[in-house]
Amino acid sequence: MLETITKFLKEHHINEEAGFIVAVSGGADSITLLHAFKYLNLKILALHCNFNLRGKESNMDEQFVKRFCETYGIALSVKKFDTRAYAKERGISIEMAARELRYNWFEEMRVKKKMDYIVVGHHADDFAETILMNLCRGTGIKGLTGIRPVNGHILRPLLQKSREEILAYIEANKLGFRTDSTNNTLDYTRNKIRHLVMPVFKEINPAFLKTMEENSRNLKDTEQIYRYGIEQLKQKVVHEENGEILIHIKELLHSPAPFTLLFEILKPYGFNTTQVESVLNSHDATPGKQFESGEYLLTKGRDYWRLFNIIEKESGRMLLADCGEYHKENQTFVLKEFTLTPDFQIPQESHIGCFDLDKIVYPLVLRHWSTGDWFCPLGMKKSKKKLSDLFTDLKFSAKQKKECLILQSDKDIIWIVGHRIDDRYKITPRTKRVLMITLENK
Repeated sequence: MLETITKFLKEHHINEEAGFIVAVSGGADSITLLHAFKYLNLKILALHCNFNLRGKESNMDEQFVKRFCETYGIALSVKKFDTRAYAKERGISIEMAARELRYNWFEEMRVKKKMDYIVVGHHADDFAETILMNLCRGTGIKGLTGIRPVNGHILRPLLQKSREEILAYIEANKLGFRTDSTNNTLDYTRNKIRHLVMPVFKEINPAFLKTMEENSRNLKDTEQIYRYGIEQLKQKVVHEENGEILIHIKELLHSPAPFTLLFEILKPYGFNTTQVESVLNSHDATPGKQFESGEYLLTKGRDYWRLFNIIEKESGRMLLADCGEYHKENQTFVLKEFTLTPDFQIPQESHIGCFDLDKIVYPLVLRHWSTGDWFCPLGMKKSKKKLSDLFTDLKFSAKQKKECLILQSDKDIIWIVGHRIDDRYKITPRTKRVLMITLENK
C-alpha cells in the first residue's frame, strides 16, 4: 500500500512536500488511506463529514474518526450537514446532495488551509462498479474510462488496489474501521452492482478488476483519438458569428456520424440525447422550429441551426432566425422571402409588414418596447421619433403600451408590430428582395 502511494505520487509528478487533505469517512478504504499517508510522514489534514443520515450510526462514525486521529496525532476537522434539507431545497437526490456538500467543503478547506490536494479512497472495485453503472445508464466512451486518478486537485491513489487488498492492509496493521449499514442494502444501484453483479464477473474472470483497468486504459487512448476527430469535424461544421453558434446543416449531415457529432456539439449546452435526435430530425423541417435546453435556445434556419443564450428569451425576447413560423403570446408570425416583381403591391393591412430584405440582419429580435427606444416612422425619412411619443400620438393606454411588440434588426427597430414600419427599411424602387411578415392572431 505504501509502495502504491509512493509510486502514484511519482507517476503524477506530485511533490511529497505538498499538503494533502484526506477525506475520512471511517470506512476501511479511507482509514487505510489516512494511515498510509501518516506512515509516509506526509503533510496531512483529515476531514470528516457527518451527513446526519443514519442517526446514532453517523455520530458513532464521527467519534471513531476522532479517536483514530487522536491516537495517531493527526489534525482533524469535522463538519455536520443537514443533507436532507439541502437535497430538498435543490430538488436533488440525497446521494447527489451529500456529494456536493462533501466536495464543496473539501475545496473550501483546501483553499482556507493552503493545502494542495484532496485525497479520496476510491479503489479498484469502485472503479469497476462505476463503469458498470455508466453502462446501465447509457454512456459514451468517456463513461467507459472509469474514475480518473487525478482530477484537478483531487487525487485517488488507491484505484489499483482491490477491496480485498485494503482489508488485508487493515488486518495486517490491526486498524479498526466503520461499516456503513446502508452499503449492505439493495436500495441503491451501486449496491446492487456490488453485491449481485460484481461477484458473477469475478467468478467468470478472477482477474476481472485488472481486466477492467486494462480496458479503461485502452479506451482512454481511443477517447483521445475520438476527441481529435470530433474537433477536426467541428472546424468544418461550427463557427461563431456575432455571439451566436452556427451549425451548418448540410456539412453536419455529410459527416461520418451526424448524430454523434451533433451530440458532442450540443452536449456542453445542456442538450440530452433525445433533444439532439429531435434537432437532427428537423434538418429538413420548415425554418423557425426551436429547441430549448437550460440557458440556451436552438433555432432551425435554412442553412444553419443557430444557438443563442436563452437570456434573450427569458427577458421576453424571441429570436427569428430565418423564414418560417414563430409563435409568441397567442400570436403567430409568418416570415416569407421573395424576389420583388413589377406587379407586386405593398399590402396596406396593419398586420402585414414588408421590408427590403437586403437591409435585414438575422436573427431578428421580437420584444416588448423599452424606455428610450426610437425609430424613424414611415414617411419621416430619417427623422427619429421616440416610441413613447408615438404611443402618445396614438393615444395608447397603459395596457396597450405594455403589450406592444417591436421587431428589431441588428440595433434598429424596423416595425412597431401592427402599427408602423421604419422608413429606412421600406420597399423602394431599388429593392430587389422582400421580407414579408404577417401577424396572425390565434
